Amino acid sequence: MQPRVSSYLLAGILSLTAVVSTSVAGDFTSLFDGKSLDGWVQHGGVAKYTIEGDVIVGTSVPNTSNSFLCTKKHYSDFILEVDFKVDPKLNSGIQIRSHVYDEPREVSIKASNGKIKTRNVPAGRVHGYQVEIDPSDRAWSGGIYDEGRRGWLNNLEGDKNKPAREAFKQNEWNHYKIQAIGGSIKTWINGVPAADLKDDMTASGFIALQVHGIGKDESKIGKQIRWKNIKLQEVKHTEEAKQYVEYTGKSGPGQGKKVVLISGDEEYRSEEVLPQLGRILSEQHGFDCRVVFPIDPKTGRIDPNYGGNIPGLEALADADLMIISTRFRALPDEQMQHIDSYLKRGGAVLGMRTATHAFNFPNGSNWKHYSNGYNGDKKQWEGGFGRLVLGEKWISHHGKHKSQSTRGIVVEGQGTHPILRGVGDIWGPTDVYGVRLPLPGDSQPLVLGQVVNRAGAAEKGDPLYGMRDTDTEPDASKNSPMMPVVWTKSYQTPGGKQGRAVNTTMGSSTDFLNEGVRRLLVNSVYSLTGLENKIPATGTSVDLVGEFKPTAYEFRRGDYWPKRDMRVEEYEVH
Repeated sequence: MQPRVSSYLLAGILSLTAVVSTSVAGDFTSLFDGKSLDGWVQHGGVAKYTIEGDVIVGTSVPNTSNSFLCTKKHYSDFILEVDFKVDPKLNSGIQIRSHVYDEPREVSIKASNGKIKTRNVPAGRVHGYQVEIDPSDRAWSGGIYDEGRRGWLNNLEGDKNKPAREAFKQNEWNHYKIQAIGGSIKTWINGVPAADLKDDMTASGFIALQVHGIGKDESKIGKQIRWKNIKLQEVKHTEEAKQYVEYTGKSGPGQGKKVVLISGDEEYRSEEVLPQLGRILSEQHGFDCRVVFPIDPKTGRIDPNYGGNIPGLEALADADLMIISTRFRALPDEQMQHIDSYLKRGGAVLGMRTATHAFNFPNGSNWKHYSNGYNGDKKQWEGGFGRLVLGEKWISHHGKHKSQSTRGIVVEGQGTHPILRGVGDIWGPTDVYGVRLPLPGDSQPLVLGQVVNRAGAAEKGDPLYGMRDTDTEPDASKNSPMMPVVWTKSYQTPGGKQGRAVNTTMGSSTDFLNEGVRRLLVNSVYSLTGLENKIPATGTSVDLVGEFKPTAYEFRRGDYWPKRDMRVEEYEVH
């Protein structure tokens, strides 16, 4: 088995090699027209921003938080130049690649030791890189501070930074050059090099002019900072970002087995749940896991709303199991060929939640028969991938979406099935999906989904929408009969070998908080990879690995994902 694992890792190394190039995308353009603050918006505190000739003037006021005059436009890679003059009693800064949210949000923070943590950012809190303006005696003007997140990243202490500290001119105009390209941020003050930071946490965001809060200090009321000649040159920066994450198996029955986990749905946060499942499988059971994501090729970032690209599927060539949790994808030929070849050799498949409607191709596509509800000339593919391979296509929400949860009820006579060993209570806040009964072929239901009413009220920001695993009232109108939510099935694509599948219509990231759901999935992995006899009587280990705080299932439209700037690196193990 060792040569196979080695070639797998080598392919990963080759595909993750970064290729970087830069080129100027245009001339310098002014961010301030000298007449109005069109294109800018104020966030945070209520310091005053006015215009005096060709100068933007920020004036401090008491009893307010840090104030920021922010560009409405976001910038990624650029060279920014600006002149400023600051009162010696005032502190200020220039934000770059920064953000502000309308509602509180948890964000991923990459600490100095490389570990990823989460932090709650309040609504209205500007956060991101800040190039410091510091007229105090320490003279750290040009240093880089992470506003609202991590604090100082590159201050100007020490002998090597003495020239930069001495370059600042008190009570005079100073000139900044700020260069942000990829993971490199450099600053110059009056032509003298200052900060040189390597940090890839945030790739884009707005630019902002800060007036620091002064509290109740009367001596600082009405002090001013001035900015002029604010101009920016965008730089075209191309870097092949990491496109998937790999977890090398530790000790356990799964050693030598390879699992490919495919995320790609807009609603149920497969991009959150599959990395956690992959870590459980690798760290507690020994499986080598590759998790692949929907990647926007223009940005290299994870974007669940981008339905036409999931790189890394070549790993299916020698995989032992494909776990799929996609929704209405239309992948390019090369990527679909990897999936098609895997199914033709009868590779085992574990489907989760929206996998019943995993694909949706336009008319004329070579892969139209994979589409949900296919009804074309290829009669064996009627219903598409979901029906042929997993046993059902998209039918309906049987339970009421976001207000009725699913409680798993073991099918009579199936309690001793290996997949159900040690599973215990099964519950999830996603609603039961409707299916047509009976399921086709040799489909064997293992768990039925009882539709359960929500007992309490939903509160804003609750990722479970007010539903809890203590809810007990079944909806009498929807539980006769109950729909299967977990079943096994064999499948065979035309011209291919027979394979085995397990499907569950549960599987959102919030469902995964339930130990029973996690154990169902891990036990299914054992079963589908020929390790049924290795499943303990009490079930497999399913402790969560690291921090896991799933967000609410919902569609996130507009510019949510570009602003979220989710990177594959967030899911790496450090």
